[in-house]
Amino acid sequence: MVLTALHGFLGLPSDWDFLRKFGMAVETPPLSAIPPAGDVLLGYSMGGRLALHALLGGAKYRTAIIVSAGLGIDDRVAREERQRTDDRWARMFERQPWARVMRDWNAQPVFGGHSMKRDEKDFDRRELARQLREWSPGVMPALAWRLHEISVPVLWIAGERDAKYIAEGRRAVSILPDADLWICPGAGHRVPWEQPDLFARRIQSI
Repeated sequence: MVLTALHGFLGLPSDWDFLRKFGMAVETPPLSAIPPAGDVLLGYSMGGRLALHALLGGAKYRTAIIVSAGLGIDDRVAREERQRTDDRWARMFERQPWARVMRDWNAQPVFGGHSMKRDEKDFDRRELARQLREWSPGVMPALAWRLHEISVPVLWIAGERDAKYIAEGRRAVSILPDADLWICPGAGHRVPWEQPDLFARRIQSI
């Protein structure tokens, strides 16, 4: 079994190295170049949304694991507000000192105080801004109305302290034809890195 693992915004391929320590085979393609077929498609946060779009676009995988991902935004006003918010973040990543923007990014309530160290040298700021603008939930189509088209088994994962994304997970598995929701104990939004042992054991069981 090979995991095709998609990180989230500000993620790095090396974020998934811990899975290799559990004996898993992992490939980490760029988010803009998701392979059209494979064994298991694993996506976290932004990568989870892109994984769903790939499956709906015809990607052929045996199964999928979606972690801390949203289903997009249906309401027009809310979509426009999210576009404005993500554009503000994009401008911050383009212009502000790295330490400041990282402090503000990690301070968002969704992360519950969990922080991941990120060095500016590992990123292209223009690419980060592009991702925020082009892959914003306010820009990309909402997903819920098409989830019934995904026929492969899906394991949906959310952290027990991440109420918003637990709700998204419950909504998703109520629509997907073949899906289970696993709520990870002791985790918030960044499930794989907050509870790596529990996460790895759970995905080994699929």
